[in-house]
Amino acid sequence: MVPAPHGPVTLSHPTTWNFDFDRYVNPFVPAPRWHLVPRPIAHMLGYRDKPPKPIGNILVALWSLVGAFCGVALVASVSKRVPSFEARDAPVIIGSFGAAAVIEFGAIESPFAQPRNAILSQVIACFFGVGISKLFALNPHAEAYTELGGALACGLTTAVMILTNTTHPPAGATAVLAVTHAQTVALGWFLFPVMLLGLGLMQAAAVIINNVQRRYPLYWWTSHPLSRSRGDVEKPGHKESPSVPSHYEDSLTDVPRRLVIERGDISVPDGILLSVEEQEMLERICDRL
Repeated sequence: MVPAPHGPVTLSHPTTWNFDFDRYVNPFVPAPRWHLVPRPIAHMLGYRDKPPKPIGNILVALWSLVGAFCGVALVASVSKRVPSFEARDAPVIIGSFGAAAVIEFGAIESPFAQPRNAILSQVIACFFGVGISKLFALNPHAEAYTELGGALACGLTTAVMILTNTTHPPAGATAVLAVTHAQTVALGWFLFPVMLLGLGLMQAAAVIINNVQRRYPLYWWTSHPLSRSRGDVEKPGHKESPSVPSHYEDSLTDVPRRLVIERGDISVPDGILLSVEEQEMLERICDRL
């Protein structure tokens, strides 16, 4: 409200068109209970009770090299030996997995690299890519317009990824290939199992290799807090065990998005790397609480 000589004037803003997919879905997604999972398994699934220390870009480059090589090689080697894939002359590996490897091993802190984005985006791409390919095949002259079909599949995939918060750039390549690449087009709806097997293998390689000295994923579904299950609601007179920090359990991120200093505990949000001096300063503050 801004005062004016002739009375108050209300500042109006244009209507914002926004669809929040997570607003409708997240209430049904349970918060993780990592304290129930054996620590080595939880560690390999990305859980940390303290933020990992930075390792420098030389080691990041080394692990990215190892991860991308192992991920692509694993997908190609396994797919090459699946009888049903061989019978349908499926590609040894879909080209978009190369781009996915760059993101899932070289940019593991990006939202694009998280499992929700990496998996659901490719499912969306397969649906639109194969669907558009089938529709264009109904036209006897469809081969003359495959470039438009690929563009349409890519556009639809991009729009739906934005609306569902699942953006993952390699999925755009999958949508285009599903319409324009003859070998991929021949697969039809069988592209789904081909992609799902590759996605599973790539994620398996990512959670193993990326957690040797780094941390992956930062979250499995969303970085925003999730609702607790009914059994986790605090009962009157019940005190939560000190070994189960609530601010780690409310979110799939496990590390809050605000810097929190408590007695005996320091929580730093993802994406913030502290120097040794900064870490020591925070620890001194923590010791004084």
